[in-house]
This record gives sequence, structure tokens and C-alpha cells, in this order.
Amino acid sequence: MKIIKLVLKLVLSLILLAVLLVGVLTVFEYKPEDVEVIDIKDNQTELVQLDQSMTFMSFNIGYAGLGKDEDFVMDGGKKGRPDSKEVVEAYLEGIQTALSEYPSDFYLLQEVDIQSRRSYRINELELIQEGLGSSYSSQFAYNFKALFVPFPLSLTDYIGYVESGITTYTTYHAETSTRYQFPGAFSWPLRVANLKRAMMVTYLDIEGSTKKLVVVNLHMSAYDGDGSLRAQEMEFLKTFMEEEYALGNYVIVGGDFNQTFPEAEGVYDVQEGFYVAYPMDSDFLPSGYTFEVDITSPSNRLLNQPYDPSDAGTQYYIIDGFIVSDNILVEKYEISQDAARAMTVDLNFEHSDHNPVVIKIKLIP
Repeated sequence: MKIIKLVLKLVLSLILLAVLLVGVLTVFEYKPEDVEVIDIKDNQTELVQLDQSMTFMSFNIGYAGLGKDEDFVMDGGKKGRPDSKEVVEAYLEGIQTALSEYPSDFYLLQEVDIQSRRSYRINELELIQEGLGSSYSSQFAYNFKALFVPFPLSLTDYIGYVESGITTYTTYHAETSTRYQFPGAFSWPLRVANLKRAMMVTYLDIEGSTKKLVVVNLHMSAYDGDGSLRAQEMEFLKTFMEEEYALGNYVIVGGDFNQTFPEAEGVYDVQEGFYVAYPMDSDFLPSGYTFEVDITSPSNRLLNQPYDPSDAGTQYYIIDGFIVSDNILVEKYEISQDAARAMTVDLNFEHSDHNPVVIKIKLIP
């Protein structure tokens, strides 16, 4: 009888603790405005030029915590964070090397941590800025801010406190930068410790033109079982693109869409029981826009296990790329390329679970 009472007390204590935790997380839940102005740090002076080549890179860096030796609990693995700060530092160094080896006028990065337990509180935003140098400005918008993420259930491996987001670095003068909150959210209480998906829009003046270059950096929803969040986010993006096109602006959208691009459907069949990056709706793309994506190499891998390209259990996806308005000329990134104009940089998932995608463009006068 005493044992039963002890067990009951323990169970009740755990329930009370869980209720208290959810209550605290609810009170301190990150609740961004629908539209927020973003600071531009170290804004540059050079204006974008018509008919001049510019390079873009989109790269989900996986908070420098999802390199080749990692798995992740949400993908069927076991871990919630890397084993040590030194591991994160090594991945981040590799990411910075990749950025320097593919110099770009615009870097659109996702999952950049600035103060998170999972990345040992390393300010990746500042370190990447230091590596790029004073010729780049930076704009950062939160995509994930949570007081405590109690997952996975572990005394040491839990995610904990998170501050993370999307970052755009550029060598050109940015007029404004704005965070737009995507519509939709997970239901309570799941949402209190979950991502708040957004897109960051940078408007740039163009020398000799009244039009603007509109650069959109985004990281869209994953693990959305019924697809309702994806549908709302895509409709929001579509409306935005239509409005900007009607104004005659030059628009380029880059990032991690967490969906399979239409032309990439069937390139990497999803194995049974694995995460499915559902295909985009075939009627999504507004008139006047094209997808720019490389289907010759995967842009993402599943984190069900450490990376092993020889293992049949390694699952790939093509979910990173660009959308470009038709007043922009897309060039081959390298002369040696095949027909594809966007190019996935195959880094063998050494430093992140994503590979960067690069593109080269000109604004048509």
C-alpha cells in the first residue's frame, strides 16, 4: 500500500510539474507581430545595377549542429543536440569556408542560432558576419524563439532555450528589411515551444530605376501532418509575389521550402516510414515566375542516422532553391554546368543536413 501511495505521489508530482512548465511557456511564449521592421546592420552604400551579374546563395546551415556525424530525434534519430561545443565550432568553421569558396552578393541563410542551448550558445550570426567582413550588411529575423523546448525527453540531450532565425547578408545597399509572420500555427500547447515561421523581405534601390529588387529569404514549415500550415504559407507567399509583380519589381525568393519542387518529384523516392517532403501544388506558381532549382544533386538529407552515402537507408530530398520573376535573367552559375541554371553545391552534408544552392542573375532593363 505504501508503494502504491509513493507511486501515485510521484505521478501526481510529474503531472503538476508538466502543467507548471506548460503554464510558464504559455506566459512567455514568443508572439511576434504580423509585420516587423528589421534592423540593417552595417548597411552598405553600393546600389544594385541593371544588367549586372549578381550571385545568390541559399543555405540552411542547420545551426552548425547537424553535420555528417549527427542524427536528430524528429527525423527518426536519437539526438537533440551535438555532443560538444567543439563539434559545433568545427561545423561552423566548415560552413564559413563554404561561404568563402562560393563568394556571393547575397547570402540567404536559415537556421542561424544566436543564443541556443543546442548550439552551445554560440552567436553564429556575429561569427559569420566577422568571417564575411565589413563589405557585407546583415539582417536577422527570428524564426524560432522559445524559453524551453522539453524535447527529446532527456536529462542532458534536450533542446532547451532557443534563439534562431533567418539571415540575409549582402554587399548592396538595402532600403528596408521586414519580417512577415506566416499565417497558421500549431495548436496549443505544442505551439508554445515551436517555430514561428516567417519570411524576411529586403527591398533594394536600383541605380537608374524606380523599381525595386525584392529579396525574400524564407524557411517554411516541416512536420506538418495535414498540410494546413504549408497551404496557408504558400498562399501568403503567392499573394505577396503577385502584388510585387504587379508593381513591376524584380523578385527573387530563396530558402528552405521544406517541400519538393514540382520538377524534383520522383527524383528521390521516399522510403517507407521516413519523413515526406510533400510536393508543391502544381498550380502554386503565379504567372510571371519560374522555379530555379537543381535536380541533379540533393539539397537535403534525412537525419535518421549519421551520414553514410553507401547506406541504402540514407534518404535525400530537393527542397532548397529559388523562385524568380521573369524580368530577371538567370545565367548559368558556371560554364561547366549542364542545362540547370541553379546549382547545388555538393558538400556531402559535411557541415549541415543541407547543401547550399547558388544562382547567378541579371536584372533586365
